[in-house]
Amino acid sequence: MTFAQRFRRGLFWALTGGALARLYVLGEARGWSIVGPVALRITGLTLAAWFLHLLLHEAGHLVASRSMGFQVDSVTIGPIEWNARDRSWAWAGLGIGGKIGTLPIGAKDLRRRLRVVAAAGPAMTVLALLGFGALLFFTSATLTSPIGVAAVTGGLVLLSAMTPGRFRASTAVAGNDIDQIAGGRAVLAHWTYLAIVQGVLAGKRPREVTESVDFGPLLPPADEPPEAITLICAVHHLERSDFTSAKAVLTAATGRAPDAPTWVHTDVFHQLGAIAALVDGQPERAIECLAVVRERQSLPWYGDLLEACIAKAAGDDVMADKRLDRWLDEARAAMRGRLAFGGNEWILDRLRPGWREVERVPG
Repeated sequence: MTFAQRFRRGLFWALTGGALARLYVLGEARGWSIVGPVALRITGLTLAAWFLHLLLHEAGHLVASRSMGFQVDSVTIGPIEWNARDRSWAWAGLGIGGKIGTLPIGAKDLRRRLRVVAAAGPAMTVLALLGFGALLFFTSATLTSPIGVAAVTGGLVLLSAMTPGRFRASTAVAGNDIDQIAGGRAVLAHWTYLAIVQGVLAGKRPREVTESVDFGPLLPPADEPPEAITLICAVHHLERSDFTSAKAVLTAATGRAPDAPTWVHTDVFHQLGAIAALVDGQPERAIECLAVVRERQSLPWYGDLLEACIAKAAGDDVMADKRLDRWLDEARAAMRGRLAFGGNEWILDRLRPGWREVERVPG
């Protein structure tokens, strides 16, 4: 848990404790028979107003998502989740938050589209807040009235939406509304990666999905560990047979090993290392990386493809064919087999020209 997240949790409990202490003092001073019902009434009104604002807020995101070319998978309002794929309702657990589960379709103009979707929720909350504020002003209602509670609660919903995502572990990577509006590098890199993966799963080749992507501003700085977008960028260059650029990206990524212990212990890092070695014509170094891939890999069948590459680089075509056949069988059976093909097409094109016609993979 980061310092920002610990601060947010501490502030929440401090405010909650202060409110309960104040309620206790009022109850003791004026009598619980008076304070109790009032407290329950305001609590009920606050919860009702919160979920009303939450519904309007997420409705704004939903409408914008559809208009900006985002695939909507789910909508969660408090404890209820609606699955857009099979149009079913489910229990999401106790909670008072809301979210729209979306995936971008295409990476073109993604920064602007993401900002529009992110801003739509707060914009809807601001409109609702202005409406309740106007009613509060012109009707002279009190803050403890339903209109007053709705106005105050709307401000809290807006404040929650505009709190930076680093204060919440669940939104630190994808970012929340304010992070997506700001369009920071890490947040935009995450959403670009999702857009590319979505395109590959839909049957497109990586180079078709990344055609309009400028990877320069998306790659992590030299003093930070590589990210998933790093591997996508390398594949982007490899698909265009731009081995010089691919090698530069891979060398920069693998060169950060001493300063990135977390990244070193993932299979993706060593996949990068193995591919970089093969591009560089060093099958021995690729074998060293492959040993770690075999030990730590999250996809147990990925090593077969690397072994086929290494055998091919060493001139052992028989072994390369055996390993490739095994990989193809396992990739076909994988739940996301299309992603396995799509992310490695540049390798497959060199190991077995014409494989696409046999596999009948779109592209």
